[in-house]
Amino acid sequence: MLTNDLKDLFVSLFLLHQAIPSHSTRRAIFDHFVRTRADEERKEKRAAQKAAVEAYKQLLEEASEGIDSKTGYQDFERKWGADPRFAALDKKEREALFKEKVRALEEKVQSARNAVITDFKSMLRECKDIIPTSRWTKVKENFRSDPRYKAVKHEERENAFNEYIAELKSAEREVEQAAKAKVDEQAKLRERERETRKRKEREEQEMERVKLKVRRKDATSSYQALLVETIKDPKASWTESKPKLEKDPQGRAVNPDLGQGEAEKLFREHVKDLYERCVRDFRALLSEAIAPEAATRTTEGGKTLVISWSEAKDLLRSDPRYSKVSSKDRESIWWRYADDMVRKLKQPDTEKPDTNARQQQQRRQQRRSSDPPRRR
Repeated sequence: MLTNDLKDLFVSLFLLHQAIPSHSTRRAIFDHFVRTRADEERKEKRAAQKAAVEAYKQLLEEASEGIDSKTGYQDFERKWGADPRFAALDKKEREALFKEKVRALEEKVQSARNAVITDFKSMLRECKDIIPTSRWTKVKENFRSDPRYKAVKHEERENAFNEYIAELKSAEREVEQAAKAKVDEQAKLRERERETRKRKEREEQEMERVKLKVRRKDATSSYQALLVETIKDPKASWTESKPKLEKDPQGRAVNPDLGQGEAEKLFREHVKDLYERCVRDFRALLSEAIAPEAATRTTEGGKTLVISWSEAKDLLRSDPRYSKVSSKDRESIWWRYADDMVRKLKQPDTEKPDTNARQQQQRRQQRRSSDPPRRR
């Protein structure tokens, strides 16, 4: 027989069927009901799962006093496996949450240990007698009454002390390295400063050298102008001319930028130029006075201007260019000029060089025999 609930359900369905004759509408209402019910079931399942997880975590919290880093999951299962909160989750979730709890406990223990070790090292740091070479056996008696000493396990005290000594040594090395780095940096700075000074000195020296070169050039030009203005005689001597040059109102002869011995050197070059100019003028005089026509004319004594120096100098003596050349140079210049003139006048184009040389030697002997001996 049907129960009253089933009867009521069938009655409700019958009435719904009568109230909603459309099949599609009834199907849509049914699908909506199914989806809504599925969502509710999922929410209920998640809520139940969450409640089971929270209950299991509560179990882990209650059992935490008996859990440490050495506790295994099997040990925990043997002790708490009968608890309903343990069985409410599957094994994979239980084991994952257990390991998470163990890690949290380990971190808590490690944090507490670190705090204790930090206090222990602070205690050591307060003792100024501890240096990087100190030994634990020598200093531990000084701390036995300190609570921070007692808070550390016996087997960990020396390790913590050694860690502190290592920190001291590391700090000492850092100080030494910093000091060395500072010394090195100062040395590099001094080296850079030295290089900068040297470069500046070189630049200043180069600038001074350029300035000196310019001053010397100006001093040389000024002194050469003074020589042109003052020294006209190619036979002038340095000893006699120096006092005269030093009286220059502009001080061009005593300019310190000329350099030692430079004034005399320039003087001698100037005099040399003057004399060379006189020699050129004398050669020009020879060309003018002893032209080819005049060279071939003979005097009453049967001599020519290219054979007899005495005849030639009588002709040239009246010209100012004659006296500006020394007597020794006059005759030697005349000799060379006469030889060239005779060669041009008498040497045929086909004459051999050795024949010409013999004739030139004969002419020189003839000149020497025709001229009176020169007085010394």
